[in-house]
Amino acid sequence: MSGRAAAPRQHRTPWDADPLSWLAVPNLPLGAIGVTLVYGAIVMLVGGQSGTPLLMQGVALLLATLGLLSLFFSTRPRRGPLSGGRAAVAVALVSAGMLISAAAHRGNDEIVLELWWAPFVCTLLLLAMAPYSDPPCVLLSGLVLLITALGAAALLDAGAASAWPPLAATSMIVSPVVFGTAGAVAFIVTVTRRLTRWSERPWSEGPAAAVHDAGGDPDGTELLIAQVDEQTSAQLAEALALLAGVVERGEIDDRDQGRAAEVATRLREQLLASANDSWLERMARGRPLSVRDPDRLADRLGVAQRTALRAMLDALLDDPASGFVSARIELRSPAEGTIAVALRILTTLAEGRRVTFLEPYYVSLQSTVTGIRWRNGSSIALDFTTAPDPRSPKPPLAQRQAQLPE
Repeated sequence: MSGRAAAPRQHRTPWDADPLSWLAVPNLPLGAIGVTLVYGAIVMLVGGQSGTPLLMQGVALLLATLGLLSLFFSTRPRRGPLSGGRAAVAVALVSAGMLISAAAHRGNDEIVLELWWAPFVCTLLLLAMAPYSDPPCVLLSGLVLLITALGAAALLDAGAASAWPPLAATSMIVSPVVFGTAGAVAFIVTVTRRLTRWSERPWSEGPAAAVHDAGGDPDGTELLIAQVDEQTSAQLAEALALLAGVVERGEIDDRDQGRAAEVATRLREQLLASANDSWLERMARGRPLSVRDPDRLADRLGVAQRTALRAMLDALLDDPASGFVSARIELRSPAEGTIAVALRILTTLAEGRRVTFLEPYYVSLQSTVTGIRWRNGSSIALDFTTAPDPRSPKPPLAQRQAQLPE
């Protein structure tokens, strides 16, 4: 099997961060189409919009629906994030529908602005775009729709067409677009940030797991703090025992000095080794998962690859039905700008059940990487390549210094 991934993007979308979720729930734009048709028809027929040419309103509603329909087809599974061109088509059709509807309402003193369907459809478009768009795309789309809303208010002559003062009437038309844009951007930023943290969270095992299992730590922050506390206590246990012995005796002898030097050397080596670990090595610590990543390439994987790989490992390690025994992951860079990942999984499941169990995670990986290959045998062999994420941060100073020769 093989897969194809899009070129790296400068900004992340929720689809980038977790393709599997949006592959499994692809009908958000279709829901917006249904709401638009039902609400628009009700408002036109019985919603206090009498005195307006129904034919022009029908054409306007049709254009807006076509805009959402184009968004629906542009975000079908495997098509990836929404491109600027496809977003522009949807925004242009909805904008045209809004302007035609405003022109049809011009001079209509019986319009009820609070019930006008066009600003509401602009909000639906922005929210339907959110899972597949990055913040700049949503902001640009929102700006175009905002200018359209202002033009529609002027074309409608909102102050004269309703009992509301001109400023209040204009704000009724513009505010849904502003709130829709703000809500979509907030959704994108929140989802991508949380998924980034989720992909690197530690497995909830040992005493620290009680914090996470209690349900009061949804993003794993308290679990991570508790695990760091446990690791720190374990690392300092030998040094604290040495100090306790010195305090109890009330004197320091040559043996204490020699032992202190040995403890300090071991502690330094442990701290430097921890600083050099990638996120994949940290999360695999203490589990039947071997990671070979001498160049710390795991830290250069994008959020989409981390999320898809982490979801597969979570399923194998945490689900008793996986029959998981052990796994080995190796990351290499065979050429500049390329990361090759080899994953070997040993499981007790029969061949057919292995494929059924891992298929959703394979589809998720396939949508984010290139050259993916799956081989089934005594163990599962999964290989793929991907490009490093250009947004990967530099390693912390401690990690860079730890790599310097002494």
